[in-house]
Order: sequence, then structure tokens, then C-alpha cells
Amino acid sequence: MSESYDDYNASMVDPTFSDDENSNKYHDSPEFETLKDEISANLFEINGQIATLNHFFQTLQTFITKKQVNSKVINNIDKKAIENIQLINGIIKNVNNNLLIKINNIDDLSLDKVQLIAREKLIRDVRSSIQEFQWTQKNYTDIIKKINDIAKDSYNKNVMTEEETALLVEEETANKAKTQTQTQLTSKDMQQQVYIPREAINNEELTYQQTLIRQRDEEILNIENGINEINEIFKDLGAVIQQQSSMVDNIEANIYSTVDNTRQANEQLNRALNYQRRSNKFCLHILFILLGIFFFFLFLVLI
Repeated sequence: MSESYDDYNASMVDPTFSDDENSNKYHDSPEFETLKDEISANLFEINGQIATLNHFFQTLQTFITKKQVNSKVINNIDKKAIENIQLINGIIKNVNNNLLIKINNIDDLSLDKVQLIAREKLIRDVRSSIQEFQWTQKNYTDIIKKINDIAKDSYNKNVMTEEETALLVEEETANKAKTQTQTQLTSKDMQQQVYIPREAINNEELTYQQTLIRQRDEEILNIENGINEINEIFKDLGAVIQQQSSMVDNIEANIYSTVDNTRQANEQLNRALNYQRRSNKFCLHILFILLGIFFFFLFLVLI
């Protein structure tokens, strides 16, 4: 009896004596571990795609700096960047709408402190990657706007409407129609002056440039809408982090409180144990005295 009582007392003196045995079920959470691994894998993919998008941005920035705005090369880069942005958006939405919701719905009582902290860190990491994605998208949008502005200026300078051409012909004719000889010569010069710009500009190329400008304007609008949508996820994760941070702080405070209560209970148990031991000694002394008196009277009777 005293041995089991001492063992119990030892477990109260050292709170870790039975902590591992009592908390094994809290460490064993296959669902949490699976979700954590899936979120980590998706987070790795997001960060890799963000690095690729940032590389596209730097390449376009180099073209702007060197004033080498080749529409076909830029269009190829832009297509890949848009695919990259759409892929990242899809991964972020999947992580937020599926994985994070599931891991947040796991009962806190089924997780230990380490797992709660790991969950909070995962959400912080996802939020940090989303923030970096937002910055990279904004930088990319700004550079595409610059490229589009340059393309618009070039397009407007090269395009000449039929009304402008007619006015130019009329003006040149009026200025050079003073003599018959000059009129014939001027007519040839005018044709050259009028048709040189037309020969220099390919109508199909102008149409292609116009289409690209319109597509980029639409892409910029779509990216900006996507930024606003992802920003809502960013805000929601901020609220979740704040809530879980308070929860982790409360758990830590409860742990310290539990340790204090355990120490106080241990002191009380030690006092009770000492009192019990003193009581047992006192009872043994009384028993020996009574036995001595009993044998003394028995001896007198026998005599």
C-alpha cells in the first residue's frame, strides 16, 4: 500500500512521470499529419511558382530598360506569366477552401501544444506566401501597363486614318499646283510620300498589335480582380491567426497554471503523508503500551 502511494506521490512530484502515457492519444493524429503534409507541399509549389513569376517580371523589366520592346517575345512571356498566375490562384484557393478549413476544424483537444503551434505556423506561412504573391502580381501588372502604354503610343504613331491621308494629299496638291511641270513632278512625289508609310506598316501587324493591346488590358483587369479576391483570403487568414495565437497563449498559461497547481497539490500530499506516518508511529506506541499492560496483568493473574 505504501509503495503504490509513494509511486503516486512521485508522479505528482514530477508531472512528466505519467505525461507521456496519458498524452499518447493527443500525439497520434493521422488526419492532422496528412493535412499538414499536403499544405506544406502546396506551399512549396506556390513559392516556386512565385519565383518563376518574379523571373518573368525581371525579364520584362530588362526589356524596358534596354528599350527592346519586341511584341512577339513579350507576348510569349505574358502568356506564360498569365498561366503561372492562374495556377497560383488555383492552388491558393484549394489550400484555403479545403485543406485549411479541414485542419482548422480538427478539435483542439485532440492536438497537443506542438501540433497547435505547427498549425498556427502553417497558416502564417500560407499568409506570408499570399502576401508575396500579391506584391509580385502588382509588380507584374505595373510592368505590363508600361509595355502596353509604349505599344499604344507606337500604334497611334504608325496608324494613319484615311481622312488624314486625304488631307495630306490635298495640302500637297495645293502647294505644288502652281505650274504644270511642277504638278506632274509633285504628283509622283505625293504618291511616294503617301504610300511610303503604308508600305512600311503591315496592316496585319497593326491588327495583331491592336489585338495584343486589347488582350493585355483585359489581362490587367483580370489580375487586379484576382488580387482583390486573394486579398479577402489574406484578411481571413489574419483573423484565424489572431484567434489561434490567443488559443496557444491560453494553452501555455494553462500549462503553467497546471504545473503550479500540481506543485501545491504535491506539497499538500507530502504534508498528509508525513502526518499519516506520524499517526502510524503514535498508534504503534499506544499498541505496545496496551500490550505491555495486558501482559503485566496476565502475569499477575497467573501468579
